[in-house]
Amino acid sequence: MKSAVIGSWLIFIGLLALHSNTGFAQGRFTLRLVPKTIDCVNNKVEACVEIRAVSKDSAFVMGNANLRIFYKSAQLTSPTIKSRNNFTSATSGDYSTMGFLPNPGLDTSIVTLNILYNGENGQGTTVDTTWLSVACLEFSIAGTNATKCYDLFSLPKDFSLALPNTVVTRAYHSPTNDDPTRTLTTEVNGTFINIANQCSLPIVAIAGDTTINNGGTATLTLTSQNNIFPATITLTGGASVQLTQATPVKTVTVSPTTQTTYQILTVTGACGAGSAASGKSQVVVQVNQPQNCPPAKCIPLTFRIVK
Repeated sequence: MKSAVIGSWLIFIGLLALHSNTGFAQGRFTLRLVPKTIDCVNNKVEACVEIRAVSKDSAFVMGNANLRIFYKSAQLTSPTIKSRNNFTSATSGDYSTMGFLPNPGLDTSIVTLNILYNGENGQGTTVDTTWLSVACLEFSIAGTNATKCYDLFSLPKDFSLALPNTVVTRAYHSPTNDDPTRTLTTEVNGTFINIANQCSLPIVAIAGDTTINNGGTATLTLTSQNNIFPATITLTGGASVQLTQATPVKTVTVSPTTQTTYQILTVTGACGAGSAASGKSQVVVQVNQPQNCPPAKCIPLTFRIVK
């Protein structure tokens, strides 16, 4: 597959696929692309391919599969396979070594993972409702990609007659008199979760608008909006909070004595300055002040004018 086939017109259908993560008919499985790391020092990104059955009734033994991942040539280059994690000779004797085929293009490039089934009696690795890692891929960030953002996506069967789509088959036992161990495979349909506009710079939102009594406390909640870690945040008053992969949401307790607006002042990631989420950069904590004369402590006065 060369650039003549995956030319500039693919950008349109690629964006269509990206903007609709699961916009195709539900099938037997879901295949997802998961961002793992962005190394801004060495200009590398790592993403993993995972699969699971959509329900217990949809579980199946993995047969042959061609998992094709598309990426923009202006964003990423030089894909390599970091790890083969399931459906390969290192994990099961029912499969050959997982194949790997990069196919560079002018505008959009393809990398294909080939699962080769050689089991008997329908045996092999079952795809159930637990996410199974197929493999992890590493790409170099293109030198012209100043933002270090990237997209990865898969295309379902029949999305385009001109493009090689992802194909997954299930294996099942079909004994015959001539070969009682014979295994057949048949294609199964699925849906896809793609990576859209994954960037190296963190985006964080703050929440916690509330009203407290004087002397009370309020809780501010900081949440990663794009799963880029670590993300170090400074807030009004100088408080510093760090979000990580293990703790993508954190809370901060504050005790203002007057109405206070808490803002995200800075967001910093491993690759530089991030940002606060649009419309979610500040919260307001209002404080109810005590009355000069609380009702329980005030003594009502009555008087009479005597002529």
